[in-house]
Amino acid sequence: MIMKKKINIQEVDFEVYLDNALKSCGYLFPETDEQISIFEKDMDQIPIPECLNSPDFVFKSQRRIIKKSLKVFDNSEGDMNWAIAARDGKDIPSDILEKMKQDKEEAKKRQNGN
Repeated sequence: MIMKKKINIQEVDFEVYLDNALKSCGYLFPETDEQISIFEKDMDQIPIPECLNSPDFVFKSQRRIIKKSLKVFDNSEGDMNWAIAARDGKDIPSDILEKMKQDKEEAKKRQNGN
């Protein structure tokens, strides 16, 4: 049976005692050799897979190609709401609509290289 040292909390500064206990148990980063050794005693050993026991796996492995993924977010409805708010809810005149269509077609032609 392991005997643990009992401490009278009234005689010791509680915050220092709590801080030391948290560091020894791994809830805070251990700072002293004593805290680290107490933490290591209670820590479970996690076995390393055989393939990772030697650093050679880094040099033998194939290069991995990471593909970028592009997520497109369609906010056309939100843009429409901002446009309505900018016009104070009024309709767009027909001549302006026609000009907008022409500009859009010209932009598509430039984008396609025509």
